[in-house]
Amino acid sequence: MSLVDDKLEIKGKPIRMQVPEGFVERRDHARRLALVRRIVAEFDDMPGLALTIGQASRFLGIDQTACTRILEALRADGTLRCTPHNLYVRAERLARRAN
Repeated sequence: MSLVDDKLEIKGKPIRMQVPEGFVERRDHARRLALVRRIVAEFDDMPGLALTIGQASRFLGIDQTACTRILEALRADGTLRCTPHNLYVRAERLARRAN
């Protein structure tokens, strides 16, 4: 299964994806961006902060699934890193500036 332009291709049979009438986007991008900024600020304010996904979820007050997605995105962009013990910690400032 792959997404090509606005078509979804399943086993070689393209189908058009249509948004139902009255569809409302549930994602609030401004709210998510504010949450991401808050998470980054927490790690910057407490340089020794090291949290598992579960701990981060409780500490930040967000559900575990969203927390996982956000922390992984921050890890992927170099803001955070994940230790061998699955603890998310702040990436070194010098390494972050290089990006």
